[in-house]
Amino acid sequence: MKKAIIFGAGKIARGFLGQLLYLSDFEITFVDVYEPIVTILNEKKQYHVHVLGDESLDSDVTGIRAYTFDAAKEIYDEFYRSDIAFVSVGGNHLPAAAKSLADIINRYGAQPVTKNIIVCENWKDAAETFKKPLMAALSEENAAVFEEYAGISEAVLMRTATQPDEELAKKYPQDVWVQNFWYLPIDKSRLHGGIPKIKCVELMEHFGNFLTQKMYTNNTSNAVIAYTGYLLGYEILAEAANSPEISELLDSAYQEINQTLVAELGVDANQQTEFAKKARAKYCDWTIVDKVIRHGKDPIRKLGPQDRLIAPCRMALKHGIYPKTLIDTIAKALYFDEPTDESAVKLKEMRQTKGIEYVLQAVCELEKEEPLYAAVLQAAAKLKESGMVNGHE
Repeated sequence: MKKAIIFGAGKIARGFLGQLLYLSDFEITFVDVYEPIVTILNEKKQYHVHVLGDESLDSDVTGIRAYTFDAAKEIYDEFYRSDIAFVSVGGNHLPAAAKSLADIINRYGAQPVTKNIIVCENWKDAAETFKKPLMAALSEENAAVFEEYAGISEAVLMRTATQPDEELAKKYPQDVWVQNFWYLPIDKSRLHGGIPKIKCVELMEHFGNFLTQKMYTNNTSNAVIAYTGYLLGYEILAEAANSPEISELLDSAYQEINQTLVAELGVDANQQTEFAKKARAKYCDWTIVDKVIRHGKDPIRKLGPQDRLIAPCRMALKHGIYPKTLIDTIAKALYFDEPTDESAVKLKEMRQTKGIEYVLQAVCELEKEEPLYAAVLQAAAKLKESGMVNGHE
């Protein structure tokens, strides 16, 4: 039987990668820092994937084992026995996971055998974010072997996992509840040789354009929902997305996004329209019970120059398209002040003590002379006048 190792045992690792690998006849080894999930996976030796909206697609994932990173020799052996490796630990944790793997390789030595590692995060330059700290932490000798024999690629994740109610979560802590979505595109250009056949995986030649299209369609429209929904007091993402106010905003947001990506990437207009419809359907799906706050978290990163708001707005303006809805969303994101999110707290402090102009320059990296800078300031002033940010100032 084929073998796979997954660094990470969270909802997407178990509920998407694990399910696809199980359905493709793989034995699966999970590696995670969170001991309780490792313990329960080893106790149960299986878990159930609940596909929301169609239980006929559910899976009992069996043939699994799990380790914490303390089990260095076992992880090393499983890594080199595996036919493929995946990483799904959360974008912020990629450097730490890379260093942990490097420490294990350094202890026992890199082997001159072909290995492909697929980084599965909705994260800018996910493969490089993992590869750079990995190579830096490897010894010179091991780094040379890894450079020659290992491919480190990335995938775009388009399935969402959700949190069940408290009773179900307590009764079945190993289980996962996921959206009915079955497509995992992987960047073919970074692979060393081929990979085993896995259901629903597509190896993409022109992955960069697809990644850009996905980020500035899905992630950008998600920001419209999250930051507007937060200021309007919505708790559940689907509730916000289906509300009359935000539904109208999504109409204009997708129009701006579609025009921009057709102009910037040269994608087919009809294909982009269909792509946007799928994105909208995902966020409006009532079976996915997800919190608005979770999607708004980490606003400092999301307001960065290459992320989901600033970058597509610059693209639009370059092509003579005025992205009013997206500019308004930037202004709203400046007031995301969720107290449970460290980034939001830091952003609020920065805005209150140094002003919005400072945030636009330091976080968004906007120049005072560029049109987007003035447009966001104007949108922020109007937002304040409207009273929408009362209580968030």
